[in-house]
Amino acid sequence: MKKFNCIVYDINKNKFVLYDVMPYFVRSYNETKNKPKTHKEFVEFVKRVGLCQFWGRCEWEVILTPWPPVDHDRYDKKIDVWEQIEANLDVVVKLLEDYVNGN
Repeated sequence: MKKFNCIVYDINKNKFVLYDVMPYFVRSYNETKNKPKTHKEFVEFVKRVGLCQFWGRCEWEVILTPWPPVDHDRYDKKIDVWEQIEANLDVVVKLLEDYVNGN
């Protein structure tokens, strides 16, 4: 299975690490009863399960800030794993479709 890594912060290691989201999507696909068949259904599936798992949960969020520090209220940007997936939704969907179809 090909990987799609997102940047997360591992509080136990006290550093940023890469987190592969594809095992989650494959596991969710295998557990669902109404498996997507068309490309549009795959897109909706990734959106549905991705939002549920990765959107707006603090364990999946990081804060980007400029260096050197400036007015933090103005320039800090919080991103989560879902935003990283959403920006590359077509890639994640293709990886899942390829895996399911045996490519």
